[in-house]
Amino acid sequence: MNRKIGVGVLWNLASAFMTRGASTIFTLLLARLLAPEAFGLVAMATVVFELANVFVSSGLGQALIRSKEVSRADLNTVFYTNLLLSGIAYSVLFGLSPFVASFYGQPELTTLVRVMGLVVFLNAAKVVQTAVLSREMDFKTQMKANTLGVLVSGSLALTLAWLGWGVWSLVAQMLSAAAMSALILWWISEWHPSFQFSCESFVRLFRFGRNLLAEGMLSVLYQNSYMLVIGRLFGAETAGLYFFARKVSNLVSQQLTRAVQQATYPALARLQDDNFVLRNKYRQILQLMMFLIAPTMALLAGLASPLFRLLFNEQWQPAIPYLQLLCLVGMLYPLHALNMNLLNVKGRSDLVLKVGLVKKALNLTLLFVAIPYGVIGIVISQVVGAALSLVPNTYFSSKFLGYGLREQLLDAFKPILAAVGAGLSAFWLAELFSGSAFTSFVSGGLGGALAFLVLALFFRVDAIRLLLDKVGFFQPLRRFFES
Repeated sequence: MNRKIGVGVLWNLASAFMTRGASTIFTLLLARLLAPEAFGLVAMATVVFELANVFVSSGLGQALIRSKEVSRADLNTVFYTNLLLSGIAYSVLFGLSPFVASFYGQPELTTLVRVMGLVVFLNAAKVVQTAVLSREMDFKTQMKANTLGVLVSGSLALTLAWLGWGVWSLVAQMLSAAAMSALILWWISEWHPSFQFSCESFVRLFRFGRNLLAEGMLSVLYQNSYMLVIGRLFGAETAGLYFFARKVSNLVSQQLTRAVQQATYPALARLQDDNFVLRNKYRQILQLMMFLIAPTMALLAGLASPLFRLLFNEQWQPAIPYLQLLCLVGMLYPLHALNMNLLNVKGRSDLVLKVGLVKKALNLTLLFVAIPYGVIGIVISQVVGAALSLVPNTYFSSKFLGYGLREQLLDAFKPILAAVGAGLSAFWLAELFSGSAFTSFVSGGLGGALAFLVLALFFRVDAIRLLLDKVGFFQPLRRFFES
């Protein structure tokens, strides 16, 4: 099991590195060719793209992955059900698009929403192929499909942006990435649909998937509530700045976490009845995730200013404080995601929905309280909400495994403390050598990375011991941690 999890995590991390690394590069290059308003318009219509992801990452696809046995009837039923759901979703979006455009005062959003909505069908068409590969823990194939999709779509978007297509280059990027990924998965997959639908399969799988589907839909609406408020009250340019900062932050925190989640979920689902082993596995995963993500987010926050000066022109500078604050949200993201993953492994998607409702009610309350304080106030409310949401998020982890808020904070405390020290070191060195953006970024990055390693060793971060257990020739360091 350890080997399967390890191999799966490595392939998913490789996929995240290649796809998200390439996506990041394309995003940075597009930001040099496009104005914040273009990103703002896409951000206002992003609910379409996010709704498509609901069909990929939750609902019936997750039900297939966690099932101990899956029949051909199950696969066919999920395929046709997802196509039907995507058709309903697109029809609603098509009809509501004029109202979306009217709400934001942006007439071009009507056509944007209708065209972007086509991605719902493309993503729904590959749900079963993705679930089958995940059950087999074949993440290598998924990496190939996603990587090629990102490369083709990014190249297309850059070409169209250079030719002056503006916001439509971003729309083309979304659609072509989904289409290329779906085509490759269909070509590689051994499973293809046949004319079969089972009511028994639908009822059994939907009993689990309905809660995740509802939670996914609510999450999309909740996540886009920030964009809805910012776009409506502060305009397309400010919405574009916030959207870009959130996109950069999410590329690091959420994608790395999801890479680990996707690899561990099918493996841990097989251990759902062994609480002792499950608790130990989750502790190790959390410790390793915090060791990886906490310093990454801290260094990104500390180096945001020289990074933006180095890569972008003056019009993107107001996004720097948004990114720095969102990095704090991203630092806590693994704690939220892994607790929800535990409930899915346990088959309690009903609790995922209930916890999600509590968190969303809390964060929406903070959002509306923060509106008078501008965009900075809204982003700060996200930081406060991320911290307070840990309480309901960890409640059922404590009940099921005895691994609650206190235990998780103790496991996360050392890497977070070392990461904060690294981020402050990076920020101080970047300011010290602020004359040149390149010198500032390099000196801050190297100094911050070194500071984290020193502090992690000083605090004896548990994740280092876990990594050293796999490497036989670091005996002195292992004895240091055991002493």
